[in-house]
Amino acid sequence: MSTVAPEPVLRAQIGVRTVPVHLGTGVIGAVGPVLAAAAQGDGVLVVVDDGVLPAGEQVAESCRDAGMRVHVEAVPAGEASKNLGELERLARAAARAGIRRRDAVVAVGGGVVGDLAGFLAASYQRGVRLVQVPTTLLAMVDSALGGKTGVDLPEGKNYVGAVYQPEAVVMDPVVLGTLPARELSCGFAEVVKYGLLMGGDLMEIVAAWPELPGPDDALADLIRRCAQCKLEVVAEDEMDLGRRAILNLGHTVGHGIEAAGGYDLYHHGEAISLGLLAALRVSERELGLDPTWRRRTADTLGRHGLPVMLDPSVDVDQVIEIMGRDKKSDGRALNMVLLRAPGDVLTHQDPDPAVVRAAVEELVP
Repeated sequence: MSTVAPEPVLRAQIGVRTVPVHLGTGVIGAVGPVLAAAAQGDGVLVVVDDGVLPAGEQVAESCRDAGMRVHVEAVPAGEASKNLGELERLARAAARAGIRRRDAVVAVGGGVVGDLAGFLAASYQRGVRLVQVPTTLLAMVDSALGGKTGVDLPEGKNYVGAVYQPEAVVMDPVVLGTLPARELSCGFAEVVKYGLLMGGDLMEIVAAWPELPGPDDALADLIRRCAQCKLEVVAEDEMDLGRRAILNLGHTVGHGIEAAGGYDLYHHGEAISLGLLAALRVSERELGLDPTWRRRTADTLGRHGLPVMLDPSVDVDQVIEIMGRDKKSDGRALNMVLLRAPGDVLTHQDPDPAVVRAAVEELVP
């Protein structure tokens, strides 16, 4: 275990807070020193996905070695854990453990734990310190960055939450080697999204990416580039009122598919894979995007085990209805993110509903 806080590879100034991102082999063992460097409270609640308990124990041991009081709470893996009941359970566990305002919540896991524990940190005693320790590719390149936290309601995904920046993000690519292939694929859907948003050489790197997770050095650099892209966007628009909307590429349709499937037919990244293809199809019809990009994107997604066709059991009418009440909709417009070309992104677009429906229907084999 490290006794010294490592130097961050990125620093993002988001609102009043500077968010350091630590990325590299072994940094998961430096969470304790990262927290101790701030010289605030000595209590830590580690919230860990029960599928990565060894990583949670590494973090807990690092904090204990740094002289902190540590309490660990495991959360069942899966989107079903992102609910108000689980939030209450964790808040009461924090209270029983004596977690105070200057203490910290450390989220160890993928997007579910990051969102849930992040919202806990934002709301418990009106805000305690937060460290995100993402253990999935999806969380490393996307959900652990930017401060969005929250839980789901039956009516929609992430309907209750807060924007709450972490004190630090600690990412150790070594843990990705322990993930099932499906989890790696889900994360790669967000990587593909960044390739489409940025275009240029990043798009080409993503299109040519070998079998997941890929070479260690190249993987760390890919994560860094995606993280840098997201943090630069968030620094301009923390509260998601303008440019940050570009990060929702593929998510309007994707969230509809995810919810219509009951949050268990498709994992988040799989739904986003389908959402990206639908968004590209709408972009062709509305903005003249070259269809070659959709075909190339489908090839890339499919090659890494992501779905490119929608399960016929998913009700297209339900997908469209859920999209209409998406948080990004203003009740009159879908506010979709569309492309004229990779790197040429338009937000808050209101495409013809018939075109959107056709794009979703075309996903069904």
